[in-house]
Amino acid sequence: MPGEHPAMVASTVLALALFAGQDPAPQQPSNTLPDITVQQPASDPVRRFVAGVTLPGEHGRYVGQIARWDHRLCVDVVGGAPEVNGYLTAQIAANFRSLDIPHGAPGCTPTVAVVISTDADAFARTFTRLNRNHMFSTRPEAVARFLGPSRPVRWQHLVRTDQRPLPQSRLRVASTRAIQQTIILVDAGRAAAAPLDSLAAYLAFVALVDLPSEPSTADQRTILSLFDESGARPPRALTRSDRAFIDALYRVTPDMMFGLQQAEIETRMRLNLATPP
Repeated sequence: MPGEHPAMVASTVLALALFAGQDPAPQQPSNTLPDITVQQPASDPVRRFVAGVTLPGEHGRYVGQIARWDHRLCVDVVGGAPEVNGYLTAQIAANFRSLDIPHGAPGCTPTVAVVISTDADAFARTFTRLNRNHMFSTRPEAVARFLGPSRPVRWQHLVRTDQRPLPQSRLRVASTRAIQQTIILVDAGRAAAAPLDSLAAYLAFVALVDLPSEPSTADQRTILSLFDESGARPPRALTRSDRAFIDALYRVTPDMMFGLQQAEIETRMRLNLATPP
């Protein structure tokens, strides 16, 4: 790869190797009717949260589905200093376990590759060129999302669609979607200000959820606000909303249609948040 920075090339090779194998008082009667004021219903924070972090896949809202992992995860972090790689790998796995998400034993074959790069844009270009068919399924829009704009963390999930017997209910579809592999690219410069434990929690969320490239989480208490520039202090760890959402996501009926999956996640998430921590 002539012209590429040696460190970036090394990170690319490592990433490719990894993939090889949250009553008023009564009023007196009056003959005059009061003015009627029409008010918009209060925004539902749970519904906004779910809508901002879920995708229906390439089949759209009506027949699409939300993807999630259906097998054991194994994460490996490369590209940073050895002690940083080791710490982040261990902390991401610890976040998985705290959510009751299985993680492979030491030495497992990685399914989630986290690459720390000092030239993330160049790495993204090289990675997409080498993996356009595999990780991006030759979809130009997926490539465009990964390539830009520059941001502290970007990701791409390889999602598998499994066919199922034709369902007996019109509310279900004859397929399920599952995340198979994930690449997460960390811009070393842009992410440097984040504490490592917070970054690990952020990366754990990103690995577990087939997120939009820019999740809509404005005004939400979530680890996904770690890199927001609003001036508010972001959470240091996964929040109750984050945990409630992930728990609901991994319990949702896998072969229902997207809108029904969203509704089920909202219901489960509300129950989770109503339960004392």
